[in-house]
Order: sequence, then C-alpha cells, then structure tokens
Amino acid sequence: MPTSHTTAPDLSALHALGEIDRSRALGPQIYEVLRLGIISEVLRPNESINEVELSAALGISRTPVREAYQRLAEDGLILSRAKSRTLVAPIDECRVREGIIIRRALEREVVSILASNTPDLRQLDGIIALQRVAVEHNDYLEFFRQDERFHATLADLAGLPSAWRLAHSVKAHTDRARIALTAKLPKRINIAFDEHIVLLDAIKIGDVERSRGLISTHINSVFEAVDDDTP
Repeated sequence: MPTSHTTAPDLSALHALGEIDRSRALGPQIYEVLRLGIISEVLRPNESINEVELSAALGISRTPVREAYQRLAEDGLILSRAKSRTLVAPIDECRVREGIIIRRALEREVVSILASNTPDLRQLDGIIALQRVAVEHNDYLEFFRQDERFHATLADLAGLPSAWRLAHSVKAHTDRARIALTAKLPKRINIAFDEHIVLLDAIKIGDVERSRGLISTHINSVFEAVDDDTP
C-alpha cells in the first residue's frame, strides 16, 4: 500500500482530473473529481484538504464542496479532525476486501445475464478502442476511466444499471488499491485489457460459467495489492 504523507497537496493538479460543467449540479461533480484525486493519489493519505483553499482552487463556492465532503466521509475517504481540519484517509484494507467481494458478486450476475442472452456488444467498441490507446501509452489513469465506463456499460447492457452504481458506492478503497497495484506493475493494464477481450469473447459465445470465472479472476486481482502489503 502507499505510504502516508503530511505535505500539502497540489490542488492545481485537480483540474487535470475533470472539467466542471457549471450548467449541472456542482456537488456531484466535485465529489467525483475529489474521489478520483484520492484514488489516483493526487491527494495522498493524511494530507490536509482545506475547504476554503479547495473552493478557491476550483473557482466555486464552499457549498458544493461541503456536499462533496459529506459523500467522501461516507465513503471513508476523508476524516474530520480538530480545528476544522479535513484529512485524506489512509487506505482501509477491510473496505478494500469488502468492495472486492460486493463488486465480484454483482458483476458475476451481470456477465451471467449477458452470456445467457448474447446481446449486441458493439456499444463497447469505442471504449475498447480508447483502452487500447491508454495501454499503448501506459496511461493507467485514463485506462482506469475507460475501465469504469466498460463495466458500467456491461451493467447497462444487462439491464442492471443499479448494480454498477452500488458497486461504485462501495469500491472507493478497492480502487485505491487497484491504482496502487497498476502503478507498481507497469504491464498490469495490458493484462486487464486482455482480460476484457477474453471476457467479451466468452460472453459472445454464451459461455456463462467461463464468463463468471473470468470476471471473478479479473476483480480478484486487486487482492494482490492487499496481500503484497501484508507483512
């Protein structure tokens, strides 16, 4: 797992994680930017994230930041401390494992439905193309973004969009471990990409059991990040 840091974060780096659309509700967008910032370690464990400074850096009022903070606290990604200090939480290994188990159960059902009905998967072609580019450039953060789209689209195609929303709500710490694993293993996104291709092939030919086994292996890889950090 990543080590803890106490230096102040570079808030300007948050702009690279996503643009704010001021025509839409700001709170959910700020939440997603900060969540990705924590997952990608732009905001590192035990760093202080000041509400006033963050609002200024993003050019928004403090109200949507507070809304985002509330959701991040519920996810266990930030901690409130004395004197109105808010810190990025360390990775919680219990939440990592919980997220893996819940996501695995949900996605096994998703691929079972898909393999049983052999749907038109062309909707995934553009995502796969973007993943291939990310792999070629070893851009693990962009690959992570497209990986999220890939799995969300699988759930949509299975008629279970809420399954992905539920998985997303419990896997923040799992994602932190996954990004840490990817950063340590330069070829990890190549493996993940190949796993996506093989999974789609199994779904297309209607092999339910193979699809369930492949998605389990794919998701279980995050256990490596946890186990590698265990003394």
